Amino acid sequence: MPVLESCWSPCIWSSNVKTGSKAVAVYTAAMSIVLITFIAYQMAGGDSTQLWNPLFEADVRGSLQVFGNFFIVVFLLLFTFSILMVIGMNIWMRGLMLPWMITFGIIIVFQLIFGLWLIGGYYIYLDATFAAFIDFLWMSYNIYCWLCVLSQYQIILEMQSPNIEILVEY
Repeated sequence: MPVLESCWSPCIWSSNVKTGSKAVAVYTAAMSIVLITFIAYQMAGGDSTQLWNPLFEADVRGSLQVFGNFFIVVFLLLFTFSILMVIGMNIWMRGLMLPWMITFGIIIVFQLIFGLWLIGGYYIYLDATFAAFIDFLWMSYNIYCWLCVLSQYQIILEMQSPNIEILVEY
């Protein structure tokens, strides 16, 4: 039984989870492109001095380049997995949905850890606490999107499960 029957959030309105999951794929692909652009801007010497930025304490010539490249690779993979997820939903192959679900789950865990790091490290600054609050709101939305895709995965799993009834008693 799927967790959700429909996908109703502030940004995505759909009466079924298949259409909602496709909208989530578009959302994650667009989010990946925006974040890749933002990280590339910072790696090229752009402003990365905001407290709410995960690359805030990174050195522009050292660790920012390493972690920036890592984040770009992760977001390129997420973009690719978003496309694979839509293909998997269209051809009813739930295995193509798993890479997106795993990668997006890791991103959600990173958001949780980053928010806790903001609160733990900079709790005396009100703007850091507010940034952590916004991060937790965004994380909650991402969890809902992940649950929407999980529901579509469960529907495909249920449709592909064989219904075998044994009529002979032992």
